[in-house]
This record gives sequence, structure tokens and C-alpha cells, in this order.
Amino acid sequence: MLPRAIALLAADESAHVRAMAVEVVGQWVHSHPAACSAIERAAGHDPAPAVRKKASWYAPGGTVYRRTKPRPHRLRPS
Repeated sequence: MLPRAIALLAADESAHVRAMAVEVVGQWVHSHPAACSAIERAAGHDPAPAVRKKASWYAPGGTVYRRTKPRPHRLRPS
């Protein structure tokens, strides 16, 4: 699913489809470098301002990125 979503984000002619693809690709932004690269590319270069804005939320440093960042595991005391 991720490769197809990245392809839609990069090349679909509909801004609405690209915006929805941002949400799908954003689910893997912490674990897949390709997802992170695609989000950053969209945040900086997508022709639609709404897609750039949404992608910036999922890009490193963005609000969604910070909120969904995995937390470190804490060891339980013995």
C-alpha cells in the first residue's frame, strides 16, 4: 500500500487525492525513510498550497509528526 500511496502523492493530478495520500503516507513517516522523503518533497514542492500545508504537518518537526512520534520504552523496576 505504501508504494502506491507514495506514487499518488507524487503524481496524481487531483489535489484532493494527493491530500488524502499525505494521510496514508504519514502513517509510515516514522518507520520508512521513503515515506519521510515523500512527505518532505510534498511539503516543499507540491503545486497545491493545501497539500503542502497538510504534508508539513506530517513532515519532521510538524504537529502530527511530533504527536505521533514513538515514545521510548521505559524499563520497569525489578
